[in-house]
Amino acid sequence: MDFRVLAFTLAISLLTGIIFGLAPALRASRVDLNTTLKAGGRTSHSGGLNVKHDKLRGALVIAELALSLTLLAGAGLLVRSFVRLLSVPPGFNPEGVISMQVAAGVPKYNSRPKRVQFYDELAERVRNLPGVTGFGAASVLPLTPAIGWGGMEIEGYVPPKDAPELQVDKRSATLDYFRTMSIPLLQGRFFTSADTDKSQPVVLIDQKMADRFWPKGDAVGKRIRQGDKEPWQTIAGVVGVVKQYGLDIDTKMVTYFPYAAWGNGQMYVVAHTTGDPAALANSIVEQVHGIDADVPVFEIATMQQRVHDSVARQRFAMTMLGAFAGFAMILAAIGIYGVMSFLVTQGTSDIAIRMALGAQRRRILALVLRQGMGLALIGIAAGLAGALSLTHVMSGLLFGVSATDPATFAGVAILLTLVAVAACYFPARRAMRVDPMVALRIE
Repeated sequence: MDFRVLAFTLAISLLTGIIFGLAPALRASRVDLNTTLKAGGRTSHSGGLNVKHDKLRGALVIAELALSLTLLAGAGLLVRSFVRLLSVPPGFNPEGVISMQVAAGVPKYNSRPKRVQFYDELAERVRNLPGVTGFGAASVLPLTPAIGWGGMEIEGYVPPKDAPELQVDKRSATLDYFRTMSIPLLQGRFFTSADTDKSQPVVLIDQKMADRFWPKGDAVGKRIRQGDKEPWQTIAGVVGVVKQYGLDIDTKMVTYFPYAAWGNGQMYVVAHTTGDPAALANSIVEQVHGIDADVPVFEIATMQQRVHDSVARQRFAMTMLGAFAGFAMILAAIGIYGVMSFLVTQGTSDIAIRMALGAQRRRILALVLRQGMGLALIGIAAGLAGALSLTHVMSGLLFGVSATDPATFAGVAILLTLVAVAACYFPARRAMRVDPMVALRIE
């Protein structure tokens, strides 16, 4: 969670506690005991049902409602942002996929052929496990800390003068990696067993790169290379864009190279299963150690877990601010209910007189609701102004939602209005049931 938002929220909560705890204490400390004792058991109040005569309580209710709406608006924006974020396609299908990192880099795998042979044998073993429908490996896996990037040249492309070097993400992948991860093929073909270090160099690129340099859809057959001294590589196919760094972060252009031609020692392996992917993890580890017990396996997680973890920051911010907002709304409801209950109790004689003079019960109901909703509307108006300040501070946490989203502001204002109506209704209903004869006799 953004520390500025957290600090702002904690400051509001602390200030709320101090104000709402200290104000009644200061009020109580100024009570005139002689006047109070002379008043005896009378319950009438000089102001009757007029909340303007109890400015302190009214101000506290307004402050509670304003703070509540401010936090509710922030929480509402985070909820909408989080929903939008979860709807972003990661570029692959995480369901049923288990992943882990395997490091075949010990001295016995000091050559490309040995490393390629290790992962080929591992692929054969894992494919034979019950329930496994696909197996692949890549040097960099989406939504992991792993990175791999470098410069690139495109045949026939002359970059603008003083333009920075063209940079792309670089990954090596085995034959069935894309099918296992359900990364779509948009043009051309995937890698085949013929794509080795001894064949014509080929490469796959993602749609983002294809759209930038070959928007007419003719990327297949074009050539790129990794530097002046590197051979030209022919584009064999175009695959879908995959979210590498997070669902809310734009990706770089990506190039994929056939693993048989690169032979990295440390790879992320992925397997798709029809059953529980987490239950397959131990079986894959056993197959790795069945080939070589010295090869380490770590960072084991399902792809669904990686997607879940990638939005942990946004989820935490939404949960924390939502909890503060919910607590503030409860305080606001209790506050306005308490004030209106107090006014009804203090104004019992006033209500009794009105009813004795012919006032209808619905007029009494309207009177109490009007007093309470007057406070509520002032608090909501003040809260909207405070919400604009908070949401601008937290704009860095939002995704796909404006910091001044009208739907969110209108929604929380309506919600708080309904809460205020409910908090006023119950004291108002009690006021309607006052028996004028009983109330006046007690008075």
